[in-house]
Amino acid sequence: MQKQVTAAEAWTRKYPEQVVLAITKNEQDRINLMAIGWICTASDEPPMFIMGIDEHAYTLELLKKNQEFVIAYPSVNMAEETLYLGTTHGHAIDKGKECGLTFSAASKVNVPLLSDAVANFECRLVNIVRPGDCPLVIGEIVAAHVNTDKSLKRLYNLAQGYKLGGL
Repeated sequence: MQKQVTAAEAWTRKYPEQVVLAITKNEQDRINLMAIGWICTASDEPPMFIMGIDEHAYTLELLKKNQEFVIAYPSVNMAEETLYLGTTHGHAIDKGKECGLTFSAASKVNVPLLSDAVANFECRLVNIVRPGDCPLVIGEIVAAHVNTDKSLKRLYNLAQGYKLGGL
């Protein structure tokens, strides 16, 4: 049986929700990371992601400027760092340095990979559309990488209030 409620009420049932880290960098090579829950596959051919990013996010500013980014799937071992990256603004803080995570060179974009992530996707910006109050960023995957440690589990947002963990 179904009961009509507001969208906000129904969204409380969306968990678990995937979480990714969008990685960008500024002109001084300062690495910026942002935790994002609103992301999905937009196309298989060519492979693309679409993600919702807040209008005032430093990540969106850098994406517009640089036209490239990396999407990393963090492991359960990165829960504390992911929470920090999702609740701290990057305009004035060097989040890449502060988070304590390790990075490695990408092959096609000028943004680093997250070394201990389950997977990394190098992306080039295709478009930004705004169907509502949140800009949607569409990025084409130009290279993909997986961690050789197959025992790593992906991190998810399990419930309201940023309860992060594995499935």
